[in-house]
Amino acid sequence: MPIVTQFSLLLENRPGALAETCSALAAKAVNIEAIMASDVRGWGNVRVVVNHPDTARKIFQQMGVQFTEEQVLAVRLSDRPGALGRVTRKLAEHKLNVDYAYGSIERGAPKALIILAVSDLKKAADLV
Repeated sequence: MPIVTQFSLLLENRPGALAETCSALAAKAVNIEAIMASDVRGWGNVRVVVNHPDTARKIFQQMGVQFTEEQVLAVRLSDRPGALGRVTRKLAEHKLNVDYAYGSIERGAPKALIILAVSDLKKAADLV
């Protein structure tokens, strides 16, 4: 499974903050492949996986956006009951913890994209 770079952005939780960030990425042809956003006491914690991490990094720096980077698994799963269960069970059997996960699928698409942060990335990548 591919190991990808995920950015965790700290954005002010206000109208337009996410739009500005997404628009800045789009202006440089950076596509968001996965996104998760949550509120943490007035700030938005936004996790994104993009198709051009080097360009995105430069954009975030130019915008003055606080961010961190980490490596995560990008797993494509069939849209069938039990697909995610089989992957996470396999990780558990090898004593690998899933710290968090997010993903989605478009109705009718053959595969879902699931992002997994795990306790041992290299070992997990070899298993799934």
